[in-house]
Amino acid sequence: MSDASKRILVVDDDEEILDTVQFALEDRGYEVLLAHDGQEGLMRAERDQPDLILLDIIMPKRSGFAVLERLRQSRIRSPRIIMLTANTNPRHREFAESRGADAFLNKPFDMDELLDKVESLLTNGD
Repeated sequence: MSDASKRILVVDDDEEILDTVQFALEDRGYEVLLAHDGQEGLMRAERDQPDLILLDIIMPKRSGFAVLERLRQSRIRSPRIIMLTANTNPRHREFAESRGADAFLNKPFDMDELLDKVESLLTNGD
């Protein structure tokens, strides 16, 4: 499957992050979907079945942790999930990993690092 056919959902309540990440991912040929809070993110994930989700932890309406748990419990074909947060508490990383997150990046993140992680998860599965 080529990158152009890979669908990525970005869930974050920060417009600047949504815009920046969307631009970078589309520049790499990915189809990008956006959601502005956890509830919208969960709805889009269930409806649009992305291959990968970039998921902020702290958001209105539903936290990234709640979205992660719901997706990991309810999906037959679960997408790869990269958790994003500005909180540097190591317990957040441990909790996300224990709930099935595939990767974890702290904000502010290096865009090249994010793109490399996305590509790695979508092509190699790791």
